[in-house]
Amino acid sequence: MSRTVDDGPDVALVAALLGDASRAAMVTALMDDLRLPASELARIAGVSKSTASEHLGRLVEHGLLATERCGRHTYYRVADPVVGHALEALAVLAPRRRPNSLRSVRRQDELARARLCYDHLAGRLGVLITDALRQRGLLREEAGELRLVQAAWDADPPLGVTCATVRAGRRPLVRGCVDWTVRRHHLAGALGAALAHRMFDLEWIQRRRDRERAIGLTPDGTRGVRDAFGLDDTQITAVMSG
Repeated sequence: MSRTVDDGPDVALVAALLGDASRAAMVTALMDDLRLPASELARIAGVSKSTASEHLGRLVEHGLLATERCGRHTYYRVADPVVGHALEALAVLAPRRRPNSLRSVRRQDELARARLCYDHLAGRLGVLITDALRQRGLLREEAGELRLVQAAWDADPPLGVTCATVRAGRRPLVRGCVDWTVRRHHLAGALGAALAHRMFDLEWIQRRRDRERAIGLTPDGTRGVRDAFGLDDTQITAVMSG
């Protein structure tokens, strides 16, 4: 039987939604699991509030974003972690924008060092930690995918995060997310999110600025990451200052 253009998912629809620069900017702004109102997303995208509302309506209609009510206010968020994975994958393919100011250069450098990719750690720091977990035998690369070695992980759970504590929900425990910074996997999935949340709780990592994806290591975080993941100061300095 011959195939037609009607077969399979409508990839073109999603591509068209993200192909608009304003809509892409709004979704990207929510990539670190933030909840933002339409007025803030309009400012980020550089469009009027009415235009932003039209864009946001389409993104919600087609399942890329979801809404949450808080009193009289409506906040927007990424509807599902898979949206974050899709956007990060597109970033691998997309050409890098040439920064037009020193501020842009600084922000690009900060995002490349360490950032949130939806709710897990990405950038060179995220890849470094993923590599350390693989070297400890807790993860392995198989057929180009990142796989969990569950017995090894639970025998020596990093930061005390066991598989049992994050098993609830429909997300996979482990998922490899190709990092646009170095085009290698960082750890996503429920365990990746749990590790990032734990590092925030320990005050090892913090946002560099309010409502920014870029992440910095605190002094305690530098020591904690070094000891918890078997790294040395030279490795950490290389990824955070390179």
